[in-house]
Amino acid sequence: MKKKPKPLGERLIDLGIITEAQLDLALKLQKRTGTMLGEILINLGFVSDEILTSTLAAQSNVSHVDLSRLYIEPEVIAMVPENFARKNKLIPISFEENTLTVAMENVFDVDIISELEKKVGYFINVVAATESDIYSALEMYYTGGGTLEELIEESITLASGRETAGETLVEEAPIVKLVTQVIIKGIKDGATDIHVEPEGSIVRIRYRIDGVMLLGTSIPKSLQGAVVARLKILSETNIAETRVPQDGRIKFKLGKREIDIRISFFPTINGENVVLRLLDKGKLVKGLEKLGMDTAIIEMFKNAISRPFGMILVSGPTGSGKTTTLYSAISYLNSIEKNIITLEDPVEYEFPLIRQSQVNPKINFTFAEGLKSILRQDPDIILVGEMRDTETIDMSIRAALTGHMVFSTIHTNNSIATIGRLIDMGVEPFLIASTLIMVIAQRLVRTICESCKEPVNESELGVDIPSALKNFPGPYYKGKGCDKCNNTGYSGRIGIYEVLNVTSALRDKIERNASTHEITQHAQQEGFKTLFDNALEKVKAGVITLEEALKVSMGVF
Repeated sequence: MKKKPKPLGERLIDLGIITEAQLDLALKLQKRTGTMLGEILINLGFVSDEILTSTLAAQSNVSHVDLSRLYIEPEVIAMVPENFARKNKLIPISFEENTLTVAMENVFDVDIISELEKKVGYFINVVAATESDIYSALEMYYTGGGTLEELIEESITLASGRETAGETLVEEAPIVKLVTQVIIKGIKDGATDIHVEPEGSIVRIRYRIDGVMLLGTSIPKSLQGAVVARLKILSETNIAETRVPQDGRIKFKLGKREIDIRISFFPTINGENVVLRLLDKGKLVKGLEKLGMDTAIIEMFKNAISRPFGMILVSGPTGSGKTTTLYSAISYLNSIEKNIITLEDPVEYEFPLIRQSQVNPKINFTFAEGLKSILRQDPDIILVGEMRDTETIDMSIRAALTGHMVFSTIHTNNSIATIGRLIDMGVEPFLIASTLIMVIAQRLVRTICESCKEPVNESELGVDIPSALKNFPGPYYKGKGCDKCNNTGYSGRIGIYEVLNVTSALRDKIERNASTHEITQHAQQEGFKTLFDNALEKVKAGVITLEEALKVSMGVF
């Protein structure tokens, strides 16, 4: 007898993605609203749509595809009418041997599959894709889109003979679609930033993907005014002002999901330079298992963040994924039984059930002042955006001492250096020992593209093998470069971590104001691994290149 598959909620609990309390809250909301459980879990911030889709795909024994990595032929798109595709959240991706392969969000909807088979007259093979990927593909391939090159040509034709193209073209369909496609391409390719850079005769588009700037489309200078004006209209900034910097915000709709875009206009000698920061909650909030932590670190981290009070700090430079780690932690803990309050600069992503606040130094609403008020709001968990000054640290320690769990970030090179940094900022060692539970130092490293990954010999590595790997027999891996990774050999990023777990023995040493060397030695006796150690483990596993490991962890100590 075939074993009945577990319900979605139970599978997510088994995988450690959500807790029983979170599932209970979602089920109560489902009973009241009638909304699908998966949609509720995403809206509550408990899971990302990527995790949900991959779980559903595994449950139904179908493949899960990343549409952003595919190119779909126009003749395949033409096989399914646009209104049917949009209504049912699906897109055709390939056709072979009388079988049309279709990516769907809800792979269990047999009625839609049956209807589509009758409509196209072919057998339907179903694969799973996220809702956001499907909406992005619909915009890219159906009439709402057109390639960037085609839209640029249309816009040039419209602009021909007009003296004030920037004003007259801004609401024309080709310019509207052109700006939309520039943004969609950034989302589709996983960019964190889109740069619109004016030069003498062109406007260059560049995308920051996996921390590296990559060249996109170049736009003729004649369209610069219209493109910038369109971005100002979207961000509700002053379209007539070109001499001073401006900041704005765009809520970009991609199906049911909104991408929060922070936009900055900056005057240069060639016109206004524009940078769009893409803040995609679905990409940011991950299950703890998706952060790149190994099993031992995940267990330590879960035990630490589940403590009733104390302080946990995450250290690393700007862009090292500290926010992702903290947001994933509070998302894991988020439930109806917890009162979670954040104090951020700025609030990057909004979560249900969590009270989020943003500092404003102009009116003296600083981290320190905000913390004083938060303590009167009966919190269980407090997230402080950054330990910037002595007053903020003092207030955070007071909160940790009075029965609250405090999460925050701090700028230090490694986890052990954080203790010295706190002492330098005036915190007494005994207070650090009494409140500090864990310090995590982290960096982000680019992962090898799975589509062009290949083993390489030592002479092809490009770097010398460190002594720590002298006994490693290999193989080492690199990405050859392909269309799916923009010929970089890399696709996506993952975290490398070092975790200082403050044990009772280590607490005694901190209280005695032991030296950094002594603390390091003792921590290593307890199994402490450095960022470099963690990076080399990912090299051995074939996840990252040796070159990337050395580049990112170089100079940490």
